[in-house]
Amino acid sequence: MVTDREYRRFLILFMVNGGASSAGMPLVSLFLTQELDASLAEVGVVTVAGLLVIVTGPVVGGLSDRMRSRSPLMVGLAVWMAAGWAVYPFVDVFWLAIAVQVVMLSWIGPLNAQIFASLSETLEERAAPNASTITSTLRGGYSLGFMIGPVVSTALVTLVDLRTAFALAVALYLVTATLGWRSPVAAKRARGDGEPKAKARNGSILPLLVFASGACLVMVGDMLRAVYLPIYVVEELGHSAAMFGALISVAAGLEILAFPLVGRLADRFGVRRVMMAGLGAGIAAHTVLATSSSLWQVWLFTVLTVVVFTVTMGLGVTYAQSLAPGQRGLAASMFFSAQTGAMPVSGIVTAAAVGSLGLPGIFWVPAGLCAVCLVALVLASRRTSRRPAAEAAAEPR
Repeated sequence: MVTDREYRRFLILFMVNGGASSAGMPLVSLFLTQELDASLAEVGVVTVAGLLVIVTGPVVGGLSDRMRSRSPLMVGLAVWMAAGWAVYPFVDVFWLAIAVQVVMLSWIGPLNAQIFASLSETLEERAAPNASTITSTLRGGYSLGFMIGPVVSTALVTLVDLRTAFALAVALYLVTATLGWRSPVAAKRARGDGEPKAKARNGSILPLLVFASGACLVMVGDMLRAVYLPIYVVEELGHSAAMFGALISVAAGLEILAFPLVGRLADRFGVRRVMMAGLGAGIAAHTVLATSSSLWQVWLFTVLTVVVFTVTMGLGVTYAQSLAPGQRGLAASMFFSAQTGAMPVSGIVTAAAVGSLGLPGIFWVPAGLCAVCLVALVLASRRTSRRPAAEAAAEPR
């Protein structure tokens, strides 16, 4: 795959976009508190600043499916976000910073959706026999870039200053725009692919909506892990912050290695079967943590959540797109909107359950959510198996 020019260009695009997506994130809270004197409560507003994209993302995705090429939209989103990061360090009023966050910096999901849709169309154009392996491996490139971005940007804070460090995000989004313009985007759409698209638009998107809702519920566990795992490891189990850092570092490294493996398994056994296995791992992972009292159980949880994360993020877009043939942009956008939606849902879960369940009992909730999603996926699989062969063949395996 690395020797193929088009796939290599996509790999670079995923890595650069991953770095661009994460480079400015650790700087925002520092900027708001140090430069704008924002309170901790005000900084918390940033976590809901991107929720508007839950609605606008699918709209943009649906629009992209009607365009002859995805390049202009991909480039426009990347340039728009580069402009946002260029403006951000010069803002001197807190609510203006939030406005920039909402209007200009909340388009990570729609941009990712366009890149995934472009890749999917390229794979179909080339009739790639190992499409899941390629997609999942390239998604690992995004994770690698996502890991590197904050490391470099925080180093720049030390070497120069906070405001200048935002320039890294600007530069990376401009590189993303350049690569997006030059990427092999949807050649077949320019030739016309009317029949599958017409069929998809006349059909129901209910299966896609149900899947996106399920993906949102599965990703609640990841949100709860980010909030409560450090508290549990440091305050409840009495280990150092360095130990929690080791858990995160090992998990990130394992994710990079696991993405290609997940794709290979999906190509061999089918996307749906691998997703069922991933949900099973999710049930096991959160059950282990919910009943834990020792660090080794946290390590086991960490390894199992790598499986859940790589299956969800490596195959989720592919599965969503298979539910809406000809509407890859809409499907990918709905998946990333589901990821964004997991944030407020996890907040509701926390408010409702953490008081009674405590730590680590709160993780019974994502265990239950994974179980519900697994049952739903099994039922969907049985429904497909009972349909006529011609219809079932169009469904994801």
